[in-house]
Amino acid sequence: ICVILNEGCSDMVMAAARPAGATGGTVLAGKGTGAREAEKFLGISLASEKDVVLIVAEAAKKSAIMKAIVKEAGPGTEAGAICFSLPVSAVEGLRRLNAEEAAEAGDAAQAPEAE
Repeated sequence: ICVILNEGCSDMVMAAARPAGATGGTVLAGKGTGAREAEKFLGISLASEKDVVLIVAEAAKKSAIMKAIVKEAGPGTEAGAICFSLPVSAVEGLRRLNAEEAAEAGDAAQAPEAE
């Protein structure tokens, strides 16, 4: 899930996302580049500062997380967040075991070592 919001409001977004099933997020700095966003100051274009929150979530939780973000931190709030989702086909370095894998891992830990 990708959330674009006003700078400094990422806590508001995560406070909405966590109860809906998000376990965490990564905040990146960004700048708005839309034509209406750019203002001139002494001949220099200024763009509004934005935060981008990236949340990797289970597909089954995606809709609830996105709805919670828009309800609690969406347009019309201080955060002014919009969000969209992208499919994740692979992840490295981030892993949560499903129930079956956790049970197998527990069995493997209890099994005697082969010699």
